[in-house]
Amino acid sequence: MDQTNKTFYDAAAIGDLATVSAMITKGADVNVQNGDGRSALMRSAKRGHEEVVRFLIDHGADVNLRDANNKTAIMGAAKKGHLNIVKMLVDAGADVNAADNKGRNALMRASFLGEHEVVKYLVYVGADVNSQDEMGRSSLMEACLAFKVDVIKELLHANANINAQDKNGCTALMRASYSGYLDLVKYLLDAGADKEIVDTEGNKAIHYVREHSFADLKPLLK
Repeated sequence: MDQTNKTFYDAAAIGDLATVSAMITKGADVNVQNGDGRSALMRSAKRGHEEVVRFLIDHGADVNLRDANNKTAIMGAAKKGHLNIVKMLVDAGADVNAADNKGRNALMRASFLGEHEVVKYLVYVGADVNSQDEMGRSSLMEACLAFKVDVIKELLHANANINAQDKNGCTALMRASYSGYLDLVKYLLDAGADKEIVDTEGNKAIHYVREHSFADLKPLLK
């Protein structure tokens, strides 16, 4: 990366629009990538620099460019809850279902971190609520593990498969049971979670309950 591109790249990362613009005028490559394959758009999108993101898109930044781990700009923006940037990227043609080397997408990241508005928007524009990563984990499973109730309700409203299983046979209910989330276990059961499903080792949700919450959860899961 030459000096012009480096100055441009670094300015985008800190939200310095004036320098970004000046370097583009001097011939900087709007899609230049560092050694890890990250572009200026990826860096500015993840850090929430809306004006820079808008400028980069308007000057030809590739919204679906991938880094060395197959991550795209929308993944970082979604993870950090930058809704306006997520919208800009989608309007510019970003693939909402793009997945990285581990099969993780923007919806999974936003779900795990409880970014409800981003989740709601991604679902609205066509994100697959039932996609699973390389370990078989879905956005609903991620939200249950992190106890993000608003996101869980949003995903179920969008017809997320409440009984989907990961590569180990674990379900959202099993994850909630393991974490001792009494109210969440009740909610999932009321929403149709099947407590009789078994994982690859023959365990049901009740077998995931740890000692400290066993007395509360056992009557619900037995």
